[in-house]
Amino acid sequence: MHSNMIAAVVTRRWQLAQGYHAVEVETRHRSEVPPFDDGAIIDLTRDHECRTVRSHPLWHLPSRVDAFVVGVRQEADTEAVRDVSDFSWNRGDELYIGRPRNTEILMDCNSRYILFSAGLGVTAIYGIAKRLAAAEILFEIHNFARTLERTLFREELDSLSAYGRVHHRIGLKEEEIELATSLALSPTHANSQIIFSGPPSFMKQIGRQAREWVYPSNIHKILLGEKGVRG
Repeated sequence: MHSNMIAAVVTRRWQLAQGYHAVEVETRHRSEVPPFDDGAIIDLTRDHECRTVRSHPLWHLPSRVDAFVVGVRQEADTEAVRDVSDFSWNRGDELYIGRPRNTEILMDCNSRYILFSAGLGVTAIYGIAKRLAAAEILFEIHNFARTLERTLFREELDSLSAYGRVHHRIGLKEEEIELATSLALSPTHANSQIIFSGPPSFMKQIGRQAREWVYPSNIHKILLGEKGVRG
């Protein structure tokens, strides 16, 4: 069942923002993690008896090839770090990890790149923006958060403002979010590249709006969280 996965263990954690933690994961036998870009997606599962697989964005640890960091959402008022699917992330917890997957996107300096993120999805979108910046391709980011205290990767996104436009949308109501994303997309050329990651309802909304403007092949959604079972 886990032939393509390797054993790993949670080694430490720290708070990223209100309601969110960073979790350091180290390979069990100090084996090297396959190369990946920040924001790549990795599959994790608890043990041989647990068939549920979760997908998380990850980023590098300086000077470490046998470890990485993932972001997790914490339930309010709990002592242990446990996300909403009851998947714990405490020191010493063991798990299995797959190979990191970089999101494939077309690097075209003639295309318009519109990126949307909410919640932990910002981790994946930040990684995409870094790749675009390195290729000297202009982009724009629309990042949504409930409150300023719950805003993730704000400084990291702002550090890319020399390469693209960065917009933080804080504390918007549901209908205000829908209007903001609609205005960001309209009008845009059919060859524009739309890349987004966030909660399911957010993803559904962006996907529906994007289909009104661009080719289906130019719509890139980065799915996180539970992805089903492995048989």
